[in-house]
Amino acid sequence: MSSNITIAVKNVSKCYRIFDRPQDRLKQSFVKSKKKYYKEFWALKEVSFEIKKGQTIGIIGRNGSGKSTILQIIAKTLTPTSGEVEINGRVAALLELGSGFNPEFTGRENIIMNCSIMGLTSAEIQERMQLIEEFAEIGDFINRPVKLYSSGMYVRLAFACAINVDPDILVIDEALAVGDMRFQLKCMDKIKEFQKQGKTILFVSHDSYSVRNICDQAIWMIDGQIYRRGDAKSIVEQYQDFMKTESKKVEEINNNNLSESNEDVLTIKNIKVIDSEGSINNVIQFKECFSIEVDYELHENTKGLVGGIAIYDSQNNYICGLNTKLDDFPICDELGVHSLKLDYHEINLMPGTYYIDVGFFESSAIVPLAYSSRMHSFRIVSGEYFAEGMVFFEHKWRIEGALSDAKV
Repeated sequence: MSSNITIAVKNVSKCYRIFDRPQDRLKQSFVKSKKKYYKEFWALKEVSFEIKKGQTIGIIGRNGSGKSTILQIIAKTLTPTSGEVEINGRVAALLELGSGFNPEFTGRENIIMNCSIMGLTSAEIQERMQLIEEFAEIGDFINRPVKLYSSGMYVRLAFACAINVDPDILVIDEALAVGDMRFQLKCMDKIKEFQKQGKTILFVSHDSYSVRNICDQAIWMIDGQIYRRGDAKSIVEQYQDFMKTESKKVEEINNNNLSESNEDVLTIKNIKVIDSEGSINNVIQFKECFSIEVDYELHENTKGLVGGIAIYDSQNNYICGLNTKLDDFPICDELGVHSLKLDYHEINLMPGTYYIDVGFFESSAIVPLAYSSRMHSFRIVSGEYFAEGMVFFEHKWRIEGALSDAKV
């Protein structure tokens, strides 16, 4: 394997035997004939891919598509039925909740056990112990059995262990979704630090927004096979279109995070719609320019703060979403009350009622600091009936050639 390749998955398949009854499992262990008392379920089918050093790859797909199975095989907590995986470097894995922890051991004992498995010496473990404790921030629970931990404590300790064993490859399976907002911010900072250091990151997530913003590439899996791989933004958009078609309803980006807010960091104080005359007005004339102004208060300095505004129609169709990161527009990230204003030009939305979402995020535009969903609306009106649909297009009718002489 090339030194530039950190993970090489070659024709990996994984089959599970599914028995209808416990006694069928016992029969199978004794029977010498070819008779099968089980059904086969192939979680993976001839999966092959390579990941280069320094890449961040997201794996997406519906439940049961094989995402977690391939991560477990890469992390060597699961053995493939066929095929092989070559790893170039030390792997730290954060898989299902509490994976690798002995529930009877204390947090400290589990740290020692995990670090030992990763090949660290006693001196290295002692050196990292304080770093792990400080990152996990679970206080005296570090000396208590982990069976007493909440799900958040599990994740804190597991992530703290994973990042402090100096891994070359970090493997994450949805685990960060359990942590609170502050912990997610710490994790995102660490992930960005790993990316700058040229480490390889591979993670499974149902959060399409995170995959699109963090990853270089995305792998889309369907029924145990790789359906598509490519640029993260392109693959995520194709996946979202697919899911919309399948479910016949709009998938909202970041739908697990829309209601999250932490007023200790940031508060959205007011949302206003302003017409072309500069007046607060929730009724906008068709094709009139208008603005949305958001007052927000920062209670903590937040470097690289990102603000976003999205517009939905009454049928929950996602009309347009803009944020300051995409437009490379810095906003005030210091303590105090500030106002963010977005001017819309050449708006051709058809008459109707529209709803506003406002969100503020940390610098990667992934972890929400505050989000206001459908808390404000405006109407676009017109004195005439001139078209149907969602958006009006400037147009001109023409008849050309011989058809222009035709009698109607």
